[in-house]
Amino acid sequence: MDGKLEILLIDDGSQDQSGRMCDQLAERYPQIKVYHKKNGGLSSARNAGIEQAAGQYVFFVDSDDYVDTGLCKRLCRALEKYGEIDAICFDGMEENKDQKKGIRRIPLKTERCIENGKDYLLEHYKTRNLNVEAWLYSYRKKFLQEHGLYFREGRLHEDVEFTPRAMLACRRIVEVPDRLYHYVVREDSITTQKNKEKNIRDLFATLKEQCEIAEQQEPELEKWMKNAILNSYLNMVQYARMYRPEYRKLLDRRFLSGKAATNWDRFRVLLCQIDVRLYCLVNDCYKNIPRRIHGVLTK
Repeated sequence: MDGKLEILLIDDGSQDQSGRMCDQLAERYPQIKVYHKKNGGLSSARNAGIEQAAGQYVFFVDSDDYVDTGLCKRLCRALEKYGEIDAICFDGMEENKDQKKGIRRIPLKTERCIENGKDYLLEHYKTRNLNVEAWLYSYRKKFLQEHGLYFREGRLHEDVEFTPRAMLACRRIVEVPDRLYHYVVREDSITTQKNKEKNIRDLFATLKEQCEIAEQQEPELEKWMKNAILNSYLNMVQYARMYRPEYRKLLDRRFLSGKAATNWDRFRVLLCQIDVRLYCLVNDCYKNIPRRIHGVLTK
């Protein structure tokens, strides 16, 4: 990998010793470059990395996570095999103190190339197996720039907004089954914070914008894209326990209507319309059902 790998460390206005540590690493390793900037959040840091990157392909690593040492070689093999592609997606592991588990709900068994991003989205929406996490994808830098694909700054759940937009613009996508990324769950991460009002507001704003994008697609993709949007909305209702008084005002029941593509999702919408607490209880029970039965219930 000599001469092919570039590591950009974006110091996003850190108040600890992170910036100095980055500089020390850059002094030791010539492939590491450091950029110091005012704090702007995760999206701002990623956008800065896209702009500064000299390589043809970029991928993103959050500061608490790590990747397999063979990740770059694996991606290079895919590029050598398929030529110029817009995006490569791969699998990962979610890790906490107690366990490790694969990230993709349905692991890919073999490598494959999809010739159209809309076909990729439609397939993964139908199987409920679209992972939006930006760190499970590597993108061709010129592709991102040509399509103005940057992360929305100042808004949480930026991957929910970014990944479908990127996939819609893709011509060729390669999927590899390898688990190359390691996502480390922290107790104080954004997704585990107690006050979830900004999480809710930002996600719901993104989902409403995605509905407008979905309505510009072919009927079949529109149908399943809206179903995925609905699932993201309902999942947040459960995750934040939106029957709580501080969150009730944020729930727009009208948004739930007309988006379900399966009987299971129509049932979930009905429950949520009737009683949010009951909806959360039923979903808690559903999570404890063996996964092999999920497919039967969700049809």
